[in-house]
Amino acid sequence: MSRTVIIAVVAAVIAALTAIAYFVTSTSFDERAKKDADAQLTRAYQVVQQLNQLKGIDVANKAERLAARAEFVKAIKTDSEAERSSQARIGFQKFTSDEKQGDVKPDIIALIDATGNVLAMHEVGSVPTKIWKNEKGETILPALNVVLGRKVIISDIWLKDEKSLMKVGVAPVIDPDAPVNPKDVEGVSIIGAIVVAYAQTAKETQKDRALLGTDIAYYDNKRVIASSFTREGSGEEDTAKAKQLTDLLTNGAVGDNATKQRITVGDVDYIAAGVRMPRSATRALPDTYAPITAGAIVLAPIGQTGNTGSTVKLFILLLGGGALAIALLGLYLDHRRLVAQVDQVETGVTEIINGNLDRTFRPVGPELDGLSNGLNVMLARLLGRPEPGEEEFDEEGNPIMQGRVEFEESEGQPAVDPDIAALAQESEPDYYKRVYTEYVSARKATGNPDEVSFENFIAKLKVNEGKLKAQYQCQRVRFRVLTTNGKVSLKPVPIFA
Repeated sequence: MSRTVIIAVVAAVIAALTAIAYFVTSTSFDERAKKDADAQLTRAYQVVQQLNQLKGIDVANKAERLAARAEFVKAIKTDSEAERSSQARIGFQKFTSDEKQGDVKPDIIALIDATGNVLAMHEVGSVPTKIWKNEKGETILPALNVVLGRKVIISDIWLKDEKSLMKVGVAPVIDPDAPVNPKDVEGVSIIGAIVVAYAQTAKETQKDRALLGTDIAYYDNKRVIASSFTREGSGEEDTAKAKQLTDLLTNGAVGDNATKQRITVGDVDYIAAGVRMPRSATRALPDTYAPITAGAIVLAPIGQTGNTGSTVKLFILLLGGGALAIALLGLYLDHRRLVAQVDQVETGVTEIINGNLDRTFRPVGPELDGLSNGLNVMLARLLGRPEPGEEEFDEEGNPIMQGRVEFEESEGQPAVDPDIAALAQESEPDYYKRVYTEYVSARKATGNPDEVSFENFIAKLKVNEGKLKAQYQCQRVRFRVLTTNGKVSLKPVPIFA
């Protein structure tokens, strides 16, 4: 198997294991995130119902307490504009001073006469009397129409001016001194009403989110009026997300019932459920009373509790990438280390092929030291020289190589030998024996009696013959023993036929 294939297999295995770990972890955390979001939505759904019921009861109670103040009865019954304003202001001030410190002040406290005209409004100097009437002279607040005709206290939701969602409490103002008409089924004289209202603003909705632990949006007629979505880095409402939620309401992607549905707002997935806003009254309301169109949508984000999961998934990806990088680096370094040793062994083999039979293999590294030693043993046994561990060394620690054979080197074509015919006809055994004898005799004659074995000599001769045959492109190569300036060498004689 090639190194490239090995690297590819290792990389594929690590990548596959990382992908499996990421998938399993992602699935596990996604399921956990869904369950957490579902449980969070269930809790928030219950709390938001109770929260709005309490708010409805609170606003109705405030309207009832206000309506019982004698100042408002005097304000309605007097014909003096100044006296009316004075009595109304006193009534408003007493009410606000009686409220507990820290309570949220109503956005609207209004005194209404029996015809639906606004007589006074808290902290508003001059108010048009017909501000809450339409062109036909009818009041635009449904609860007010009922309260002015019946002894009933109503807590309701009112979309004021098509843009402000108000939690309103309406209670009748009764004149205790007025004579009771026996034909009046109510048995009281209703001379006006008190309206208390709280605006459901984005700020208030964000406070609700803090209590619920989930996002929430209030809507009327499938249009989101206020939401807890905020722009990143600020506390202002994110109207783009509110509009997107309005589109989901309009398209039916989320309804005004308790059915849990998965939706996406912005780039966040939610489990959402709608809840109708509560309406309460001390007595049954007429059948013609406007149906409830307001509600709230509770949105529990999926994955917000999974920040740990995102961290773990990122860690798995980094771990897999790091493992892959380390594995590839390790393979690369091991490859370089092994290739360097192989190159040294290959260089030695090449030198031997080229005729340098005195070449020995030095230690190249722990991976191929065994091969180097094996090659040295093989050469020693083939050439009849001492095996590794049996050599003799000179003063510098280098092994003494006995039986060295010198060959005459020539870059060009050697000159034609006059006795080439005799060399060509001589049998190989006789040729090798004769050349060996002549070489040993010549070495002794020059005073260099080097002990070279017959096997070592013949092996070197054959190796050089093979190299020169390829170089000269001839059939055979024979050697003559030459002595030049006291140096004995072997001269090649190429034979072409």
